[in-house]
Amino acid sequence: MNVIRKIGATLGCLALGAAGTFLTAPAAQADMNACASYLQSQGYSLNYVRIGACYSAEDQDWDQCYHQLQWDGVYFLHAGRACDLGMQ
Repeated sequence: MNVIRKIGATLGCLALGAAGTFLTAPAAQADMNACASYLQSQGYSLNYVRIGACYSAEDQDWDQCYHQLQWDGVYFLHAGRACDLGMQ
């Protein structure tokens, strides 16, 4: 009986993990792209700092995103809007 419970629990955890990855991965990628696309549309080139900032927004860390973009020379209004788009 214990073996059956362990197998059931393991399969349940694997199913939940796969479902969570399946449901969240596409939306998260789109948010990062929205942030990066907005920066490009405002005339900024993408570098590792700006891409990292967009990933911070994707992780729901608006302050980190904003401060990274500001530090890298992005105008404050553009930085705020990019981070907003990245969090959606």
